[in-house]
Amino acid sequence: MEAISDPTKWREYIKDDNNFNQEIPFDFKNIFFKLKKVVEDPQKLNPFYTLSSIFDFTKFFKEISSALSMGFSDITEKSQIMREKFEEYPESTDIFDLLNKEMDLKSNIYKLNRNNNKKLGHGKDKYSNYISACRTFLRLLWFLEYLNDVFENVLKDNGNGPIKTILGNSYNKVLAPHHGFFVRKAVGVALALSSAGTVTNTVELVFGYKEFNDEAKKSIQETIDMLKIILDSGYGFYKKNDLLGLE
Repeated sequence: MEAISDPTKWREYIKDDNNFNQEIPFDFKNIFFKLKKVVEDPQKLNPFYTLSSIFDFTKFFKEISSALSMGFSDITEKSQIMREKFEEYPESTDIFDLLNKEMDLKSNIYKLNRNNNKKLGHGKDKYSNYISACRTFLRLLWFLEYLNDVFENVLKDNGNGPIKTILGNSYNKVLAPHHGFFVRKAVGVALALSSAGTVTNTVELVFGYKEFNDEAKKSIQETIDMLKIILDSGYGFYKKNDLLGLE
């Protein structure tokens, strides 16, 4: 963690592809360290620690099942889109500053999703293929909300049931309402094909505890607490700016 320990060097860290590499093994301690950095100033959200935490969380599904990891590949893509936005808006100082700068450009740039660009008057200009940071980060917040629900239900389960039941229930509650028919079907197939074991197996794989003991529960609860701080800050920004309905 020493190599990425200075919050003021986030621009340097976020440009380094090695910090966003799916081939580097999942390491919960690394995510935990980054989340702690994010919640030090939740009203700004440090770009590197926020985006790399989300990116690394996708490896959580890779640890459980390769079928599940495919279902969340779009999250890695959205993390990369957000990295690129800090190249496009180099003066941005944090996540919310980036979103504000995008909203200040023109009346509807922040609404663009590549499919609606022509409809919104940007079929032939430099924004014809633009995907907004505002839209993209909202979807990353949905993913964090999903993870938060998963971890809360892991604690309630107390290590007994199959993890894919929890993953499926949390998906239906948090993400399914935002997804179309084909995406919901694809996730359903991924869950059905998943070889994921029990919650206790997952706690060992993901959190590194061989038993679902008090220490393991404490780590999970601390993760939940930090995710809630980030979600409260993120959704607070979107609600204040009337952005929760971005397509």
